[in-house]
Amino acid sequence: MTPQILLMVSKVYIPVLFPLTFLITLGSRFLDQALDNRLGGLLELSLRSGFLPSPLNFYVAATSLVLGLIVVGITYAELVFEGAGSPSPTAGRTQKLVRSGIYAWCRNPSVHGKLLGFLAVGLALNSFSFCFILAPLLLTGSLIEKVWRQEPVLVEIFGQEYEDYRNEVPLFIPWKIFVPKRRNS
Repeated sequence: MTPQILLMVSKVYIPVLFPLTFLITLGSRFLDQALDNRLGGLLELSLRSGFLPSPLNFYVAATSLVLGLIVVGITYAELVFEGAGSPSPTAGRTQKLVRSGIYAWCRNPSVHGKLLGFLAVGLALNSFSFCFILAPLLLTGSLIEKVWRQEPVLVEIFGQEYEDYRNEVPLFIPWKIFVPKRRNS
């Protein structure tokens, strides 16, 4: 852990993201119960049964969490070492545009890791609504925020270099992995 990453964790993750995940957890439990009641137990979404057999949900959750931490660690390390700064503007931003490594595949790879970590909570809770309703909504909101708020700032800071990067590398889905010849517009 570098000082830049520790500063970001103390300014963003602890006071904002962890409490928000707790609130989403409470909301998902309410939604699961409401869905279970509305469907008459058809999908067995109650707090007792969940959608994955136990203890499989814990193994899947642990795997998701570990993979998420690895992806976030790689992306943040690249921003700190290649970008000569911090992963977050609140803790000091990167000084150089990072276009190599995991950033050559998509412009927001840390979202993949955060999504896996977030899903780990829903999987551990065995919550259908957490994994299949709230997580997709959060992902959509996060990507909209990236395009609406962050990308104009990156264009302002890095100029044409970021415009070229944006035209070459997709926002979220690393198309080059699945369709090597696809144009990433």
